[in-house]
Amino acid sequence: MSRGFVASGPSASGTANKTAVTVVGSASVRPRLFEYSVGVATAPNATDQQLNFAVQRFTAAGTSAGSAPTPLSIDPGDVAAVATVGWTHSAEPTYTAGGALADQWMNQRAMFRWVAVPGFEFVSAATSGNGIGLFNKSVAAATVVQGQLMWME
Repeated sequence: MSRGFVASGPSASGTANKTAVTVVGSASVRPRLFEYSVGVATAPNATDQQLNFAVQRFTAAGTSAGSAPTPLSIDPGDVAAVATVGWTHSAEPTYTAGGALADQWMNQRAMFRWVAVPGFEFVSAATSGNGIGLFNKSVAAATVVQGQLMWME
């Protein structure tokens, strides 16, 4: 097993349901998300706003705008990632019903980081086109979210 991979990306500007970054598995690879972080890339507006973001599984990857980023191996001696990555989606992924793996509020002037207890990572289904995404659920003003996902395959 590789040590892991990392990818980051911005969301499109918006006030809700704007995905920043996704990791898309396959029938042979189930990404195991062990860390994520999120912050706001746009300048804070005059009133301190709160941002609601989520990490959630999806069953269809949506459409990533432009060229998708290449996952970066944490250990340069590892093989390339099998999972693919999407960012700045022009068509949102189809997120699963039943809620988010993580649903968090934060101040627009802050950032948030989560690290899994080993063995308790967020795991995607072993189905082509399924994966895990980090997205902006709600904020009062148009905002660009910058997200980073780290996973093992």
